[in-house]
Amino acid sequence: MEFEIDADEAEIVRIISNLPEFSWLATAGIGKIRGEIRGKITTILCQYYLENTANAKKDWTAKFATHGISEDDGKTMIACVRRLGIEIS
Repeated sequence: MEFEIDADEAEIVRIISNLPEFSWLATAGIGKIRGEIRGKITTILCQYYLENTANAKKDWTAKFATHGISEDDGKTMIACVRRLGIEIS
């Protein structure tokens, strides 16, 4: 059983916790963090990816920008999730 947070998981938490609905992740246990990454966060990043590659409505892009999450931050989170073995596209 692994009890330390992976660098990619930590980076995702650092960025996504700027959103009010994920602010609690900064103090969450590793199990909760991993569950959120493989669940809600992956879903959000899939939608964000589509917004920026398929010219879809920019809901998450706008929300990210409102909360100080840049386009580079979004790309970083997608790269981190992919390194964790989760497919986004």
